[in-house]
Amino acid sequence: MHGFDLHNLGAYELMKILHELHKLGYQKLRWMSYMAPSGMSLRCHITTQDHIIVNQEIIFDNNQGEVWFTSVGAMTTGKDIKPLVKTFMDENPRLLEIGKGEDSEYVEWFSKLLSLAKKGHTPVFYGDYWTLPIGRIKVGKDTMPTPPTSMRLISWNIDGIKAHFDALKMLVDEYSPEVICLQKVKDINNSLGFEIEGYKRECFSAQYAGVATYVKNCLPCNTNKPHNPELSGHLLKTEFLFPSFTLYNIYTPYSNPNIDGAIEHRKKFDEALIKLVGTTPDRQIICGDMNIVVSEQDCWDGKYKRNQANFHDWERQNFTKLTESGNLIDTFRVFNPFTKEFSYFFRNDPQVRANNQGHRIDYFLASRSFVPQIVKAEIIKDCTVSTNNPILLDIMY
Repeated sequence: MHGFDLHNLGAYELMKILHELHKLGYQKLRWMSYMAPSGMSLRCHITTQDHIIVNQEIIFDNNQGEVWFTSVGAMTTGKDIKPLVKTFMDENPRLLEIGKGEDSEYVEWFSKLLSLAKKGHTPVFYGDYWTLPIGRIKVGKDTMPTPPTSMRLISWNIDGIKAHFDALKMLVDEYSPEVICLQKVKDINNSLGFEIEGYKRECFSAQYAGVATYVKNCLPCNTNKPHNPELSGHLLKTEFLFPSFTLYNIYTPYSNPNIDGAIEHRKKFDEALIKLVGTTPDRQIICGDMNIVVSEQDCWDGKYKRNQANFHDWERQNFTKLTESGNLIDTFRVFNPFTKEFSYFFRNDPQVRANNQGHRIDYFLASRSFVPQIVKAEIIKDCTVSTNNPILLDIMY
């Protein structure tokens, strides 16, 4: 059979082809369909989550073979799709490459959608003729939730993006995060050479600090810099449309007693951050190198009460005020209550790392309302080029 036959199928037959691909292990492939402006045909797409913007728009990515699409005039033609599955696979090697993997939650959701399509109910993710709230799609005369979607966030004190940009790209290739929050970027020129394909980037520079937030193009958001001087170069705010939440990427100033004004700067930063978080509506995530050891579990020798930076009682008290002001949880500790794992190792000494003699000073704090959606909160142990290990948070929505 020729590939042209694929474009003569009905929407239901195309959905059955995707269902067969799921059985073969290509569960990252997703369906999206919407009515043409004329209302005479249904535009059908098979692609991955990275190319679907809040189930309303498609990113074609310069025709790199990562989106398959066609327009159909009927829900079903009754044609046998079994011989056409191989045709689809032969014609779309790149799509299969990016679609390989497991996603049982999506497969379960798609099976329900397929059962409705079998009855002739047209699945419409977006339409010009009616208004649907974000998070719902129209199926015949009814609606159902949009498919379960994952979001992976990584936070990392990169300690100089110029020195460790190659390691950052390797991290992105391996973990494919939707959001990357970097601290201590130390790039006062916001150099164009540090863009990452498929992501939009926002930076807030400072000579010995600086933060940068990368967000995949499929996630609509707005990022801005606070006007407060205490937060300058240390905080970026990103507001996401769907899922709806506020993200703060922060690099908390180190209260170095040997630098004039450092302790006062830290106290003013803490005060400004607590106020900002306390006035932010529910659904927020705060991540970054927060330069605080909260408990004995967060210090390799258990001696977490010391008269030195990262260990002061007043720093710990400010951290508590922060979590209380935003009704926040320490995601790593909630999901790993008995674990002694650390994100910072002094001078990145290999022997210190080998002996697990570290501190946990990098955090993902999240509103308590996120708890049902959090899948994983962990420290990435195999990226050791800087003193700080990256940390990871996975959520479903």
